[in-house]
Amino acid sequence: MGINPQQATKRTLEVHKQQMRELVERDRNHPSVIMWSVGNEPQANTEEADRYFKEVADLARKLDDTRPITVVSWMIDDDRIFKHFDVVCVNRYHGWYDRHGQLNAAVEHLRSELEKLYRFQRKPIIVSEFGADSVAGLHSDPPEMFTEEYQAQFIRRYLEVFRKLPYIVGEHIWNFADFKTSQGIHRVFLNRKGVFTRDRQPKLAAHVLKKLWTGSIGRVKGKERRAI
Repeated sequence: MGINPQQATKRTLEVHKQQMRELVERDRNHPSVIMWSVGNEPQANTEEADRYFKEVADLARKLDDTRPITVVSWMIDDDRIFKHFDVVCVNRYHGWYDRHGQLNAAVEHLRSELEKLYRFQRKPIIVSEFGADSVAGLHSDPPEMFTEEYQAQFIRRYLEVFRKLPYIVGEHIWNFADFKTSQGIHRVFLNRKGVFTRDRQPKLAAHVLKKLWTGSIGRVKGKERRAI
């Protein structure tokens, strides 16, 4: 749920809480549920957001005190709600929606942001979205945006940053497979951030990930670390 608490009403909060009750009741015994998320990319830099998400976080803990709770944000500098949660989740697309095609600058900014976030929050961090579009069969050397090579390099460079930061406890590539979206000038027929095509054929990034995730891709304090 992505909301703007400044525009939310008491009814919005009531519905949000009811959704949390139904979610926990439905999935609390599911073995793959490791934490509860109360929202995705809300407006998180206001006093209203602080109060709103404190109420939702308190309810989530009351419903299930055996699992951590989290919220997914795109804000770092002026976030006011992470303090209410156990794990910090952020979505990042530097090198795609900004710093277009400039992967060196993008990953340096990513590293700096994550270091800053941990200094302020001192909580485990999951990068819950990151990725780049690619058109299957489109290639270039050197890699350019929308090619399979650029997507694969984008993902690899992000993972290299994550492996160097021990407080990054997980990551989730956006996304598994291409999918249909509404028409617009930013996408060509589909959201093409999938590492597989819409008909589930692997792109270059899928092969790169297979190699990375089936072998040693970094060490933290002398121990092998694999992606979550």
